[in-house]
Amino acid sequence: MSTSAVNNALALLSPQTATTGTSSFASTLQASVNRALEIASLPMQLLQADQSTISGKTNELSTLGGLFNSLQTSLQAISGSGSSTSQATVGNQSVLSAAVSGSPLAGTYTVDVLNPGSTSSAMSNSATPVTDPTTQNISSSNAFTLTVGTATFHIAPSTNSLNALAAAINSSGAPAQAVVINLGTPEAPNYQLGIQSTALGSVALQLNDGTNNLLGTPTAGADASYTVDGQPSGGITSDASTVTIAPGLNVTLQAAGTTSVTVSSSLSSVSSQLSAFVTAYNAAFTELQKNVGTSGGALVGDGAVLTMQQALQQMINYHGSSGSITSLAQLGVQFTQQGTLTFDQTAMAGLSQTQISDALTFLGDTNTGGFLQYANNALNSVTDPISGSLATETLSLQNQNQQDQTKITNDQAQLTLMQTNLNQQMAQANALISQLQNQNTFLQGLFQYTTSNNPNAPSAG
Repeated sequence: MSTSAVNNALALLSPQTATTGTSSFASTLQASVNRALEIASLPMQLLQADQSTISGKTNELSTLGGLFNSLQTSLQAISGSGSSTSQATVGNQSVLSAAVSGSPLAGTYTVDVLNPGSTSSAMSNSATPVTDPTTQNISSSNAFTLTVGTATFHIAPSTNSLNALAAAINSSGAPAQAVVINLGTPEAPNYQLGIQSTALGSVALQLNDGTNNLLGTPTAGADASYTVDGQPSGGITSDASTVTIAPGLNVTLQAAGTTSVTVSSSLSSVSSQLSAFVTAYNAAFTELQKNVGTSGGALVGDGAVLTMQQALQQMINYHGSSGSITSLAQLGVQFTQQGTLTFDQTAMAGLSQTQISDALTFLGDTNTGGFLQYANNALNSVTDPISGSLATETLSLQNQNQQDQTKITNDQAQLTLMQTNLNQQMAQANALISQLQNQNTFLQGLFQYTTSNNPNAPSAG
């Protein structure tokens, strides 16, 4: 064996540190570390999967929460519409129009319009024609005093033009309206200022520029006068065309003549709101069904689903205890085979006044009784922000998610420490194996050297 060969062999026996040397088992040792880490991370992976499940449940609860809140809002809309359930029908609509506010008593009124009334008006009488109302005016003054009846108003136009004067009058708060009228021809215009009182009757009108009254002689108006059911015999006078003939019943006088005004109960507003309720119910029911049975929804088997199902069933199964209307079916709300609802608006059209009254009693109000209060209370078990099933289930999921996150954080720290320790241990083992392999190589080389120089020595094999 040459000197260089011996030196190389002796180098293999030099001391090895705990972190040096690479053995033929290095990849096997690294695979063992990786496998140990994979096994140790399994609990953390399960926690992460649980968090994903919780996220799906929370999102579905949020969707259902929005739909159930919309359903409850539709109930409250029915409650609000119940206060405006009267309608007024006018026999001769050319004589007057009628409108209800609040809940007037049902009945028929005979209104005799003796005089629908008229307003007072006056026209400017400027001797110099105004051919361009945007640059010319009926006076050179920049300050005016308008008198309407006994009240006076100071008028200050933004510019010295007829258009600006009319605009200043209309924005002054005076009970009058000003317009600019062309009394001439298209070829020879003559714009003048017209003023009309907003109140009926004979109303004094003047417009003074500090020197002259710019208006001509007013055309006097007349008060409106009318009787209700023939009373009073001399008529009732008014300086307004819209008058109240009964609590919650207003009429606008339009022409002389006699007509009937009939006030009756109506479910038109309730009908439209019931239609919206059915739509909201079906949306909530359809989404809820995604989480029932084998549908595979995020909340399958969750107790909150059962609470929501019970709330829907309770409110739809409500029955009144008295009157001719005791169920939603009598108002046109029916179940389908799929569990959704349909609404037939024609079911309400044929109800008598007594049935309409009973229907309103059956519906009630979300705060006082009837179907609406019962249904609202049933939905509160779901939507209440503190005790409702949506809120409590969401809070429970949030707490569970936080617990999972705490465990994941702790497991990650332990896994990192485990990885560090294993890497150190495997590095030491790898270095030791490498040293042993080097020694084995040296011994084999030494043996081969010895036998090669001694013909009588036995072979290594």
